[in-house]
Amino acid sequence: MLPLPEFEWTFCREPGCTEPDRVDDLPGVLGTRLWLQPLKGDPLQMRILRDLLGNQILLPASRMADDTVIEQIADLLIADRLHIHAREMETFAAGGTGGSGQSVAFPLAERQSRETAPPPPVADPPTFTSKVDPSAQAAALVAAASEGRPFCPE
Repeated sequence: MLPLPEFEWTFCREPGCTEPDRVDDLPGVLGTRLWLQPLKGDPLQMRILRDLLGNQILLPASRMADDTVIEQIADLLIADRLHIHAREMETFAAGGTGGSGQSVAFPLAERQSRETAPPPPVADPPTFTSKVDPSAQAAALVAAASEGRPFCPE
């Protein structure tokens, strides 16, 4: 097994591995590539991936681009020529030594419903003044359209 520092999982090359912490439910080729993408920015992580890849393919992995290394590792994981073991990491409360109980950031039991008032009615001023006769204006527009001339109220 090759550990990846700062991550809670390791790669394993053993073909018949039946360890209980083995991860078999990878999210497909694209999902696996996306999952491996954060490793691209770290030269140490990429070196570990290149070492893994160097034992699996004939091409020199040291000359491959980071994207190609990620793609090849994802393909090996999907083809089950390489697999992952997940390590359980201990979590500690901030400033404490060990979690005595599970602490939830926003517990549902303490949640209070908000009292929301309906929004105030929107005052929409009228578009036309009260002096406008809509029927007369519509008749004038129809007459102007039938004669083919533009209508501009004066």
